Amino acid sequence: MVDDTGIAARRELLVHLRELLKAVRLMKNDLAVHHPDAPPGTLAVLALIEAMEHEPAGRCHIKDLAAHSSLDPSTVSRAVAAVVRAGLVARTADPHDGRASVLGLTPDGRRVLGGVTAWTDERLADALKDWNTEDIVVFTALLRRFSADLMSRHHQPLEAAR
Repeated sequence: MVDDTGIAARRELLVHLRELLKAVRLMKNDLAVHHPDAPPGTLAVLALIEAMEHEPAGRCHIKDLAAHSSLDPSTVSRAVAAVVRAGLVARTADPHDGRASVLGLTPDGRRVLGGVTAWTDERLADALKDWNTEDIVVFTALLRRFSADLMSRHHQPLEAAR
């Protein structure tokens, strides 16, 4: 027997996922207006470089960025080239492998990322002003779970996912 309720719920979810993606696109468009010093499409790269600087290895290579972001290395390479040109990221020789470059945020990169993070937090605070903290925590946990479950099935045949 087909679970019509489950099908309807998933279709409703898909509708709202499209709305969420639309909201994110609109926010990204606003971000470009308010922070023109951040090259379009590079904020995730800046945030990942900063996060990877705090990992035990303390180093960030393009291949690591590609793996962490699930993007093609050529896509990441273009984004890195844009932030390097903008003076937000510096490349230095890897002391452990002279053939590789280590990426790190410049002071301008930290300033830009800090400004964007503050602006984004203000936007989220405004959008969530009628939510209580518990609702935000529950939503965050469910969103994290949904993302993890969806990513765990990447490249998995549909039959194996059932």
